[in-house]
Amino acid sequence: MTIPTAEITENERVGREIKAWLARHSLKQTDLADVIGVAQKNVSRRLRGEIPFRIDELLAITQALDITLGQLLGNDLVNEKNPHLVSGEGSRGQTSGHFVAGDGFEPSTSGL
Repeated sequence: MTIPTAEITENERVGREIKAWLARHSLKQTDLADVIGVAQKNVSRRLRGEIPFRIDELLAITQALDITLGQLLGNDLVNEKNPHLVSGEGSRGQTSGHFVAGDGFEPSTSGL
């Protein structure tokens, strides 16, 4: 009998991959905090999947570790095909929806 594992979010999956890379390079959360320019407590929240890593943070991590984004995130996560509909209310009160690959991978659009 197989016991189903609990489903985890994309953010948690990213955090697990990054934790594994930190361990491979004998790095601590404080080292990662320096790389991405946030407090250690916020690194911890990101690694637990409570808040997503921004794309610029992911790229800074890959640069610091001298690996590709695909290596950092792992093939399963990078190649996954699971878009889901995100709905929201538009500026005129209309409901709209669009497809995204997963939470935490959209670049910031503030200031555009």
